[in-house]
Amino acid sequence: NLSLYLLLSFGYQMVLSILAFFTVEVPQLRYIAEYGSNVTMECRFPVDDQLNLKDLIYTLQNGEEDLKSQHRDYRGRATLLRDKLNLGYSVLQITSIKLMDAGSYLCLIRDSYRGADYKYITLEVKASYTRINGQIMSEPAEEELVLSCQSEGFPLAEVFWQNEKNLKVNVSVNTTYTLTTEGLYNVTSMLTFKPNASENYSCTFWTKELNEETSYIFPLALQTSVTGKKSLNLFIIPTCVIAIVLISALIIFLKRTSLTKLHAKKGTF
Repeated sequence: NLSLYLLLSFGYQMVLSILAFFTVEVPQLRYIAEYGSNVTMECRFPVDDQLNLKDLIYTLQNGEEDLKSQHRDYRGRATLLRDKLNLGYSVLQITSIKLMDAGSYLCLIRDSYRGADYKYITLEVKASYTRINGQIMSEPAEEELVLSCQSEGFPLAEVFWQNEKNLKVNVSVNTTYTLTTEGLYNVTSMLTFKPNASENYSCTFWTKELNEETSYIFPLALQTSVTGKKSLNLFIIPTCVIAIVLISALIIFLKRTSLTKLHAKKGTF
């Protein structure tokens, strides 16, 4: 887990309430960001008078401003929104969220006169299985259909198969996964079965940690109908071809027989 160390050191033009207790607050302790999106995390500090930005010194480790010590994975993605500082807001923005961005972030602010305070903020990153790629394949020799569902996300999801009666199907299900270079789970689940024309099937990707699910429905009624038509065509077309061949052969035979009889009659004169 990577952590952010944010240090703000500033002075005031007028020193009032020198002995006042300096406290850093966070409006939100926990953030959940979608993979590839942007997130802004915020901590607040008291501002008694106008903040003198000329005297502002800040170090952003694993952020944008301190390029020498900045981690390469954050370059061009992490920045401090400086226009909020006058209002007493320290806002860190991270763009194009990655899985590696998840962790605890430390917001530490030091007042030259009133001391320092800090708060931790937790960032969680998720990648929902929003896009499911469904595929229908057939096994002609076994008269079976193979349904395949594939999707990418994080954390690892479980895959359930159901028929249109919402009954779970566990027979002949094979689910596998691999890790992508970005750390996402590439999950593929396959269901093999003998089709029933009256039932449709669906696959559901369920992430336990997030309590999220996404489903894909297969239109098997249409698929079975098309398969039936194909099977019927496979029977009708060869039958028609054979019939045409037999009729053609019969016509040729009758013509030859007629010609033979005609020659025989000519020979009698």
